[in-house]
Amino acid sequence: MDAQALAAFEARASQAEQRLAALEAKLGGAAASAGGVDASRYVAELQTLREVLVAAKAEQEGLEKRVADLEQENSKLRYQCLHLKRAVTEGDEKLAALQKQ
Repeated sequence: MDAQALAAFEARASQAEQRLAALEAKLGGAAASAGGVDASRYVAELQTLREVLVAAKAEQEGLEKRVADLEQENSKLRYQCLHLKRAVTEGDEKLAALQKQ
């Protein structure tokens, strides 16, 4: 995946963290007031958000590893291209020298 996909996952994780913080704040306020608010609903939603966040972070780590692997492979291929280009240039020079004789 590319940087854009990673940015999308980071944005989703950030949004999930913000929603989680807001729910935790509501839950803390509800516990203080105890005005008939169903705390179990908030707890369930918090658990769901935490699971989503954990899954998104795991996916992001996997994508970051894949990006690192692809960058390493790309570096190796660039190195090979450089040497192949150099070999072709040297071969062309030798051929030109032989044709002049």
